[in-house]
Amino acid sequence: MELSNFSFDNEEEQKIRFSSSISYAFYKALRDIEDYRICFENFLKELNLLYENKIKIAKFQLIERQLEVYFKQLELGNIAATIKMNYIDFDNSTHDMYESMLVINYGIDQSFLPELIDEIETIIKEIRITN
Repeated sequence: MELSNFSFDNEEEQKIRFSSSISYAFYKALRDIEDYRICFENFLKELNLLYENKIKIAKFQLIERQLEVYFKQLELGNIAATIKMNYIDFDNSTHDMYESMLVINYGIDQSFLPELIDEIETIIKEIRITN
């Protein structure tokens, strides 16, 4: 999974716009997403608590659920990771709704968490610098 092309607005409830790309085997999904800064801040708090073994699950859930990331602490520093990218489209002429979802599950160890925490802290700092 890669998050890129971040941009920020100057509103009081700051929104972050970014692109999310997920690739697994021959599957690939790309979405442009917009959501509030608080989603990143909450995820950062949960990642720190997960790394300190104070909670068992850290989640990144956007308000409209276009992207969901879950890290569940297992034993011996192992983590079960789940990434979901959701897409819903509504056809105005037929009133049909189309929904698709790419879900990837994999296992990792917690040694990657400090780097991920640093990356999210950098994104949040950039938001503050632009305002």
